[in-house]
Amino acid sequence: MALGPMISTAKQRLKGGVNQALSALGYRLVRADTFDRLNGHPSPDAAPADKNGTAQPRQLTLLPAANSAPPMCTAHARKFDPQKTPSQLADKIVAFQQNGVTVISTNPEKAAMFRETESFDRDVSNRHSAWDWAGNSVAPYTQDLQTGMPSAALVDYLHALFSGGDFDSFFRGVLGCPAKVANVRLVRSKPHLTEGIGPQQWHSDGCPAGVIRGVLYLCDVDEQTGPFQYRDANYREHTVLGKTGDLLVFDATRLMHRGSPPSHKTRSAIDLVFMPRMPDEEMTIMVVGMNHWPADPFFVKLPKERPADAHDALADGRRAASLY
Repeated sequence: MALGPMISTAKQRLKGGVNQALSALGYRLVRADTFDRLNGHPSPDAAPADKNGTAQPRQLTLLPAANSAPPMCTAHARKFDPQKTPSQLADKIVAFQQNGVTVISTNPEKAAMFRETESFDRDVSNRHSAWDWAGNSVAPYTQDLQTGMPSAALVDYLHALFSGGDFDSFFRGVLGCPAKVANVRLVRSKPHLTEGIGPQQWHSDGCPAGVIRGVLYLCDVDEQTGPFQYRDANYREHTVLGKTGDLLVFDATRLMHRGSPPSHKTRSAIDLVFMPRMPDEEMTIMVVGMNHWPADPFFVKLPKERPADAHDALADGRRAASLY
């Protein structure tokens, strides 16, 4: 092996060892200019030079390795100024940035119509089980939750809704860029008096920075219909009620949350995943549902479906094993 590659490999190993040791002590090293850029204060010179024009070594900064959102995540996004950027949803943008959650009213008549016309005919199994996914198993974990794939009419409605000027300004305000829908699925929860499991337990999502969630209510949601609940930075619990057509938007990584178990009334809703898109990219909606999640968010390929029945899975094991 040539001397140059050997030295480069040794440097990488040394850096990795130093970083691991610092992480064990609760610290991390970053370049000072990188830290400035992440906080919106770029250094005028990436690598300052001396009077002879020779580049000087980059300065390093030691930071606590706290397990918190990176600066470009929504909790640390540049604060929206409604005076500089007027918007019909300005108060919703401010509420989201302050609390990580807000509720936006949409068309209640359309929501009520889709409640009656959409088909909630699937369980909560995850038929896309892959080596790099640690989510639900193929077998459904509860019979109290039903899911479904949205109709073409519903997808068209959501596309028109989120392509509109109000929502474009909303996503630009909370994300700093337009958004697209990375998944849409129907979710219906039947009333039950047992403890909630799955999304009805307290949890936070492991979404990448900039990915936020939405729930469009297809019915009125009161205390008996299993309202959305979240815990703030001081661990206080908050309950968010809603009307038919209300869209709940929240930062599922920032907030510990759950859809509480409905006690006496059925809750019907549309679950949504929003992610950033380039300004010149068209609004798109990816339909994956519960049974096929996760999927490639860049629309290169969609997962195939595995049989949900254990006997069928064994009989078709060779085909299932070849998926992903």
